Amino acid sequence: MLDSRQFFRCDVVLPMHMEPVDRYGQQLSSNRRQLISREDEARLQEINELLNDYLQQVFERSPSASHVFTMLNTRLDFMWWMLDFIMESNEAGRQGDYKLRLKKEAEFKRPTSKKSSNIAPLILGLYDAIDAYVQELSLVMESGSQQNEFVYQGLSQKRFNDQNYVTNLNELAKSGVLPAKILQWMVEKINIQAGVLERLKEAYRKTSSPEEWKHYQVNLNAAGCSFMTNDEYVIFTSMDIYMDIEGEIIICRGKVVSQEEVDNELLNSRVNIEFDLLTGEQEQHITLFLQYNELQDCLKKVPIPYIAPLNA
Repeated sequence: MLDSRQFFRCDVVLPMHMEPVDRYGQQLSSNRRQLISREDEARLQEINELLNDYLQQVFERSPSASHVFTMLNTRLDFMWWMLDFIMESNEAGRQGDYKLRLKKEAEFKRPTSKKSSNIAPLILGLYDAIDAYVQELSLVMESGSQQNEFVYQGLSQKRFNDQNYVTNLNELAKSGVLPAKILQWMVEKINIQAGVLERLKEAYRKTSSPEEWKHYQVNLNAAGCSFMTNDEYVIFTSMDIYMDIEGEIIICRGKVVSQEEVDNELLNSRVNIEFDLLTGEQEQHITLFLQYNELQDCLKKVPIPYIAPLNA
């Protein structure tokens, strides 16, 4: 039987947000199939196979000309690598060979263009669009490394539109112009991947915006927490609990152990959550915060005696 006192140490008011997770620890709102459909993922794989084939053909005809297209595709692949890592990762801080990939990415330079080239504006526009996405995702990866949580602060970008750069790309591709076909597939590729990024932003919008979190009156302890609510919670549901403690975000994995009805005019039940395996740093942060609040409460209750001035 659970010791009810382990939850109820101190009442505090905190901005909090809760995200249910599945048995693998993945937040339900960021499930892969909610971020990219099977059809889009299959199409992305098909585009990659087509690009590999056609880039090889360009290389065989003109190795120097293939460099620009290969660079664009490599950067698109890096963009997807980061997206895929974020979708599949349960531990944002463990980023494998991200640093090595980032180092290779830094070697790429914006291509120069000939004024006489009809597709040069499209190539430069595509490079800049990829660059913006790569920089944004790199910031997300960095936040994951530092906070063990992915945070999205970038603004939404419009779908890449080749018509803004070249008005006849489709006609050129249909007529068999090899670079036009390659660019056409790259445009489709970047837009599929950008769609995934937008859905990730929406999935993580709440966790990335503490200023939007609801304020709860919480009975908090390093072992768990309890709060009043009108919402229904499924017993033994696992979730990530986000708490804004004096400007520092603490993320605790926990599970709902009980929900009890109470007599309250506004809130009709109390939910008890038990934390799972907090780090020593998390336990210390919560404990010190509670000790500070308890001390403040004691000081309010203890009368301060009047001491007359010495010269009175």
